[in-house]
Amino acid sequence: MVVEELLQELDGRLRECCDCQAKVQATCQLLEQSSHCCELPGRLQQVSAQGYARHLVYRHPDDHYCVVAMVWGPGQGTAIHDHDNTWCVEGCVAGQLAITSYELVGQQQELLELKPERTVEVGVGSVGCLIPPFEHHRIFNPFEREAITLHVYGKELKQCTRLLETDRPNLYRAERVQLGYCTMP
Repeated sequence: MVVEELLQELDGRLRECCDCQAKVQATCQLLEQSSHCCELPGRLQQVSAQGYARHLVYRHPDDHYCVVAMVWGPGQGTAIHDHDNTWCVEGCVAGQLAITSYELVGQQQELLELKPERTVEVGVGSVGCLIPPFEHHRIFNPFEREAITLHVYGKELKQCTRLLETDRPNLYRAERVQLGYCTMP
């Protein structure tokens, strides 16, 4: 399936959904059916030496959803982060990744307390989702090959909260960061 076909199918499915849960379910089903055979153009497969690469695939004109391809070189990954209070469905189209989800346990002054829930290794065809308030996770490529994922967000993700380690176990300092793209259509 080429990206244009995937976007057309996604748009049709999301148009029929009336709530967040239904949108996530419809997107999960589509990515489960297509992420293992999705053909991405060359610009969406470019790795970045500065860190994982974010390539804008499509932004709905009314910001109903946004699709981003991410390319993860060996050793590249994110800090623990949220998705700015929007849903996300992620599908692996190439390679493998390790994804750790975190539970927000509490807050101590200006620090957030997070507890690692679980780490899963995902490969081609794997699909996962995040629905606020359960949206804190970290993605990392500990493998020797590049990995590529497609992310569908409930809006364009222009910023997020990155959680930085402190010298105290499981306590993190929150930092708002602006997000950009390596390439855009």
